[in-house]
Amino acid sequence: MRSLETFVAYPESDALQPDAEKASEFLAYCLKVKSSGGYARREDFNPELLRPWLGHIMILEFLPEQDDFRYRMYGTMIAFESGFDMTGKLVSDFQSETGDFFRGLYREAVDRREIIFSGISGVHAESHCDWHRVICPTQRDQSIQIVACNYSKVRKN
Repeated sequence: MRSLETFVAYPESDALQPDAEKASEFLAYCLKVKSSGGYARREDFNPELLRPWLGHIMILEFLPEQDDFRYRMYGTMIAFESGFDMTGKLVSDFQSETGDFFRGLYREAVDRREIIFSGISGVHAESHCDWHRVICPTQRDQSIQIVACNYSKVRKN
């Protein structure tokens, strides 16, 4: 089993940017629609507005009573490239260091009301790749969701 390699950045205050073009475009969109210190409006992330990134989008519902997140949408390209689909499942269903890492990042994004950019080695994926993820906390009424854009990058061994 490969060891977990990660990085975390805070684009609202850090200069680190994704090197995947589409992830950079998604981050730019998030920074445009989200005010500093607050949640982005969930309405700004409807399917029509997400079209350029749709196969790479994950939408997760925050479940505060369980301190967990449920995947409401798991992008088709993510499922294809990873070899599995998490739609309808909890982040804790990973039952691994990777699941714990992302559950912690999603919780941090919600608590800080801040966009997070992360990278992680693809421990669960069928291919040898790294995943770059832009995580944006959103809110509609009292419902909090994470909208994330996730791109794989083939690792050169």
